[in-house]
Amino acid sequence: MATVATTIPRPRTKRRPRNQPAAGRASFPDTYFVKRMDNSRLRREINREKCRECYGLLALGMLVFLAGLLYAFEHFACVRHGYQIEELKSQRAALEHWNRQLRLKQAALADPQRIDALARKGLGLAPPAPEQLIPVGPQRQAPSSPVFAENAVGPGVKQGYLARAAEY
Repeated sequence: MATVATTIPRPRTKRRPRNQPAAGRASFPDTYFVKRMDNSRLRREINREKCRECYGLLALGMLVFLAGLLYAFEHFACVRHGYQIEELKSQRAALEHWNRQLRLKQAALADPQRIDALARKGLGLAPPAPEQLIPVGPQRQAPSSPVFAENAVGPGVKQGYLARAAEY
């Protein structure tokens, strides 16, 4: 069952290769042992208590790992939402600034003095003369005495109201 190990003498050279030992040191020959046993028919006895303890520790480890993953997921989601909130706040501030500028520009463009100056200079318009005005609709006279609410409704208004009510 034992093998015999022999070494072959090597000729001496002036330079030794790096993988060989230095002079004066012994080299160990490679020995191989052959094992002729058949353990394929053996069965190991299972210890139920140790298995239960191992599975319990495995389940506990998985729970701790899952709790850590859940905490990390929530933390990173919170950080991501914080960045999104800050980005939206900066966008809102930029849009408010732009809105303020547009309102100022609108107010400047809608200024009656500016429109009048553009009409006079750019288009050559002039204010109308009193004889160019044409009144449209019935002329109203200012009442000489105070008018109360019950007297303010004329007979034509009541008839028009009753006529419209009859249509329905």
